[in-house]
Amino acid sequence: MRLYTYAIINSKDEIDESITGLERSSVYNIAYRDIGVVASELNEEIKQITDNSALEHEKVVERLMTNFTVLPMRFLTIFNTKEDLLSTLAFYYEDFKNNLERLSNKVEFGIKVIWPADPIRQRIIEAYNKTRHNVSISMDSPAKSFLKEKLEKHIIDKEFEEEANRCIAVIDDYFNKIAREKKLKKLQTENLLLNSSYLVDKDRQNDFKQAFEQLRSAPGDLKFLFSGPWPCYNFVTLTKKPASTYYLGVEDILDKLIRQQDLREKV
Repeated sequence: MRLYTYAIINSKDEIDESITGLERSSVYNIAYRDIGVVASELNEEIKQITDNSALEHEKVVERLMTNFTVLPMRFLTIFNTKEDLLSTLAFYYEDFKNNLERLSNKVEFGIKVIWPADPIRQRIIEAYNKTRHNVSISMDSPAKSFLKEKLEKHIIDKEFEEEANRCIAVIDDYFNKIAREKKLKKLQTENLLLNSSYLVDKDRQNDFKQAFEQLRSAPGDLKFLFSGPWPCYNFVTLTKKPASTYYLGVEDILDKLIRQQDLREKV
């Protein structure tokens, strides 16, 4: 009988029997030493995988969050046997324990920042054109003309990136004194200035939200997407080399959930 898994928890005890998983399956805790993995049994293939399946997965994890520290499993992580699952718990036990202790009483918030990339780049180009006489490469050959174009693009791209770094530093400063840890991804697209995750103590959630409100109310033409509190999806770390299936670090489900819930510029 195959096992669909939702999260590793800091307990070997039984869980609330009212929690149901994918396709309304019963959910229970499989203990290993002093930790456990919450799973449900699959008698057959999952009939249909939809975005709603991700929501069902997340609901189980959020229910577990109320009583336990959780390490969310990757969406659609399935073990063929209980022995396979226990073998994984044994192999990663020390990593799981360390993460459970580090992430105890913490939650994750996500902030995405959209900026007007085209106007910013145009402003940089106009400023460069005013000073381009400083670039002393003659255009008396195709090779030199090509070199000049490459140099100009490099200068403009570098200034664009430096402008992004300056803006991100200002944004991040709002949260530095509140967050325990952070992950900042810069310019994943031209318009997506920042895709960030912050690890925050549960008793400082309101402080984090207030800092976000201050940021959002500051003058400027940035747009913000706020999500959370989430389980700590992006802050699980493994010291042992993962197997071919990486069971944790499940940012993919967050993307599904954010799209599904249509999170907008609000707390």
